Amino acid sequence: MGPRPGEAFGDRDFGRRVVTGLALALAGGTAILVGGHLFLALLLVAAVAMAFEYARLQERAWTRQRALFVFLVVVLVAALPTAALAGVKAALALLGLAAAAGGLLLARRLGGVGWAWALGPLYLGGPLVALWWLRHEAPAGAWLTFWIVAVVAATDMGGYFVGRTLRGPRLAPALSPNKTWSGLWGGVALAALVGGGLAAVAHGGLDGRAALAALLAVLLAVVEQMGDLFESWLKRRSGYKDSGGLLPGHGGVLDRLDGLLFAAPAFALALLLVGVPGDLR
Repeated sequence: MGPRPGEAFGDRDFGRRVVTGLALALAGGTAILVGGHLFLALLLVAAVAMAFEYARLQERAWTRQRALFVFLVVVLVAALPTAALAGVKAALALLGLAAAAGGLLLARRLGGVGWAWALGPLYLGGPLVALWWLRHEAPAGAWLTFWIVAVVAATDMGGYFVGRTLRGPRLAPALSPNKTWSGLWGGVALAALVGGGLAAVAHGGLDGRAALAALLAVLLAVVEQMGDLFESWLKRRSGYKDSGGLLPGHGGVLDRLDGLLFAAPAFALALLLVGVPGDLR
């Protein structure tokens, strides 16, 4: 019996995965290019969706799920405009205060999971604030934001296609039953090609700058897959296969952005510490 329409690599959701991925790429690419209010709106939509899914993964009781969701939405919807109007330091301070208040006060009062309430503002809010900083405060912000998003997407694609084709030993079966070592190396390899290739296109040829960009992409691909495994752990401990069902073929928004939640702040921190390398401008 042959594959069903739209099925490939043993994935019956492959067709929907492709269509959803293209739609996300179009929406994200447009928001990055335009920036400003459109980019802020995209981050806010992602924030609300991820807050809903995170609360679902972290709390069992519906009343505490709802409370955690409302808490996170209030914090994230306040932090992103704060980053836009008052700067990233003010936004990060707000997230830190919210994490302390959530973990030490709200969770205890409601009988919730203290560390989950403390982690939420940092896990979700920190990367979104980092993305705002990359796009609007770093030199060549649109290009840098596009570069890191492309590297993360390449890591996911390389891991998906190579992992499903070669399979082999599992990477971390206690965290994710489907992740393999072949997928890890496939993701790293494609990230290097995309990261270095984009730098080569920007500078008109392959040279040492493209090689440095490829090396940076390799490091960020490893960080990205750590984010993927962390979200897999959240799902495993809560008993869910996907964080949600908002994205056909992909699961939830957290399932799609889990790696970016680790890679974006790591990239932003590296740029803050060493400056923006000429290879990436």
